[in-house]
Amino acid sequence: MGIFSPIIREEGPAMTTLQREENPAPRGNTRRAELVALAGRLFQERGYHGVGMRAIAEAAGIQAASLYHHFRNKEELLLETIFVVDRDMVAEQLPILDGPGTHRERLARLVHAHILHIGANHDAWRVAGRELRALSPEHLEMVQGYRRGYQHRITRHLTDGVGAGEFVCSDPRLATLALLDMINGPNEWYQPDGRLDIGEIADLYAEMVIRQLSD
Repeated sequence: MGIFSPIIREEGPAMTTLQREENPAPRGNTRRAELVALAGRLFQERGYHGVGMRAIAEAAGIQAASLYHHFRNKEELLLETIFVVDRDMVAEQLPILDGPGTHRERLARLVHAHILHIGANHDAWRVAGRELRALSPEHLEMVQGYRRGYQHRITRHLTDGVGAGEFVCSDPRLATLALLDMINGPNEWYQPDGRLDIGEIADLYAEMVIRQLSD
């Protein structure tokens, strides 16, 4: 897919309230989250089709039957790995755009948080960008719904910012796609031992995004 964009560039309905209620973020289950993180690392290293449930169980130090107690099958583990990016991040970050501050300040905070999320969840981001085709059509549509919801909300924020005189942007929809291409980029090249740490990268990206939309 190249640079991962969490947006499917097709028109379609955004994430619905029903989706959010039927598929809540798996919070409060530490063991389940640990298993998702482990599976994400293995999927990232070996590819989804190169890892079986038995290998995941062995890496976790448990019996395969115990893993099936938490997840019905391998695809459910893949879906939960992708949801770290496409559901949980959306749920955590979109409220930033409804928070205090100017449109520029709120967008800068969203960009900053987005970049930090890549650094903290690198395996999940890689998997979400490369293994979508392994999902069933039903699960793929769920993921696309969250992606469209993220895109549409950012577009609305840019539109409102233009109306408030804070952004210079003739096409907020196109600007949203360009913005997402930009801030998803570190998923492909960021390394923890690189020249800049993830916080510095987040600061610079937030500054660049606001500058581009303010000129």
